[in-house]
Amino acid sequence: MRKVILMAATCAALLPFSLLAKKSHSPQMVMPEFLEEGDTIAIISPASIPDSADVYGACEVLRSWGYVPVLGEHVLTEHGSFAGTIEQRLSDLNWAFVSPNVKAVMCSRGGYGAIQELLELRPGFFADYPKWLIGYSDISAIHAAMTTDKVMSIHGNMCAPLCPEQGNDARSVTLRKLLRGELPKYEVPADTLNQCGVATGKLIGGNMAVLMDIACSDIDVLQNEVDYILFVEDVDESLQSLNRMIYRMKAAGIFDRIKGLIVGQFANAPANKDFNHINEVFHSVVKDYDFPVCYNFPVGHVEENFPQIEGARVTLTVNSEGATLEYHKLIFITR
Repeated sequence: MRKVILMAATCAALLPFSLLAKKSHSPQMVMPEFLEEGDTIAIISPASIPDSADVYGACEVLRSWGYVPVLGEHVLTEHGSFAGTIEQRLSDLNWAFVSPNVKAVMCSRGGYGAIQELLELRPGFFADYPKWLIGYSDISAIHAAMTTDKVMSIHGNMCAPLCPEQGNDARSVTLRKLLRGELPKYEVPADTLNQCGVATGKLIGGNMAVLMDIACSDIDVLQNEVDYILFVEDVDESLQSLNRMIYRMKAAGIFDRIKGLIVGQFANAPANKDFNHINEVFHSVVKDYDFPVCYNFPVGHVEENFPQIEGARVTLTVNSEGATLEYHKLIFITR
């Protein structure tokens, strides 16, 4: 079992949008305000249609945490495999961020489609309405857009994983504490392929296929950022496909830009004739780089998907005893 240590560090318009012309408002990352009891959390569906039971179950969990959940008008609208048309999903996303009474936004699920409404957002949208966004998988595209706008966000579980244990499992408890300002400290056991070292930088990443899909756009954070710590995960991708992505990253100079690498969980990636595991695929490429590498980190399409703050400053330490990811103190910044 992976060991997870939680360390309390409580801190006190829509216009056509071009991914080729988007600029951030500030060089400094903005941390949205942490939540208080009674705050409102909007649930929206920027991508695929969720199961209604998961949405309503998540509402019950959020109420038990002391929040007031509100649903986007089209959160359960079905339009093929999507949760509504592009216009409907865009309307809900805009409502959730613009509404002053909404303090955080939880995505119902990932799937596919978030990039579609991002193309319609005006420049600097997230910078104008900095709020915590919670989600992962296809939502990695929105995280990238928010990072580009210099706003932190939470890569973490959405509706379905909150339900089985009514929000009392370790990953959900970590999310609940994080929303109140208690920063986690993660420790994972040593892996024979780990590369030792210490690195400090901005934490960036998410779903690897999605990050590849937004390459060469203005929200391509892998190219637009420097000296960052990258974390990646994925699901239902073959090792052959992942090998292509990794070499694409190498060819694009990504591994020359990062200060550390965190390899999360790659679910449903069976062995092939060349490799037994995704860790071997990464190792075959990054073994000649001198940045620290941590394998088997608890993030991805698995039970142990612990929340990460995208855009936050972190320190990754990898040694013979294991790896540690520690968040620096966050300071609320207003514009």
